[in-house]
Amino acid sequence: MTSYKNKAKSIIAKNLRKYRELARITQINLSIKIQKSPEYISRIERGVMLPGVEVLYEIADILDIDPCLLILDK
Repeated sequence: MTSYKNKAKSIIAKNLRKYRELARITQINLSIKIQKSPEYISRIERGVMLPGVEVLYEIADILDIDPCLLILDK
């Protein structure tokens, strides 16, 4: 099970950074919009932490993307 969790962390980290940068939103601005700390966003983007589904939906809404794009392994 751990390998699936690590893979999910890695995929979400890569996709979050990609779509956040495409939207030209800083980690700080994103963190403010979802009412989390900048460290929270940083930990997700470094693959240290796996966010909950609700957070993924909030982030996707702010980035104006389909939430599935954050978890797809492309």
